[in-house]
Amino acid sequence: MTDYYQPDFYRFNEDSLSLVRFILKQSLKTSSLLDVGSGSGVIGIELARMLKPQNLILLELQKDFIPFLEKNSDLFLTDETRVEIVVSSLGAWNSNRAFDLIACNPPYYLPGHGQESDDQRRNLCRNFKQDGWEVLITKISQWLAPSGRAFIVLKNDPVLITNCERFLEGSCLNKILHVEKQLCFLELYPRD
Repeated sequence: MTDYYQPDFYRFNEDSLSLVRFILKQSLKTSSLLDVGSGSGVIGIELARMLKPQNLILLELQKDFIPFLEKNSDLFLTDETRVEIVVSSLGAWNSNRAFDLIACNPPYYLPGHGQESDDQRRNLCRNFKQDGWEVLITKISQWLAPSGRAFIVLKNDPVLITNCERFLEGSCLNKILHVEKQLCFLELYPRD
């Protein structure tokens, strides 16, 4: 694992690295990769380093992460992967592209849960203050290619998992829930 440049207000954690390892075990091939909520880019860049997609989109809500995404992309990726950094909320970004692989380590506290930080930038990383599960699931169903896969890492928290699954019930996505100790990996793919 390389040393990523990160802002002082937030650091990626082991959950992100666990998601990367889990996805790599799936032996997927991809030409297009979307990292939702990229932060400093560790998930998308690590996956791109190993899977060598033609295109990588790093979607991040906070402008504060742009210099870190740019620097980390320049340092750790080759020219064979075209990188695009998009600064937008999930709900506001409309893409007509379909992705073979979507990866996401979403905020892990539901509104009204978890300890608030004095730093609002950190709170946006940790809490679903903008958009939410419904928007995330809706957008993944729109962006996922017919044979694509999406992976989301979650804390092994029944309330969080139930909340997420509630939005999957009416979606056009199938799910497989993989539980490994304190983490769950939600694998999503289009229904036939």
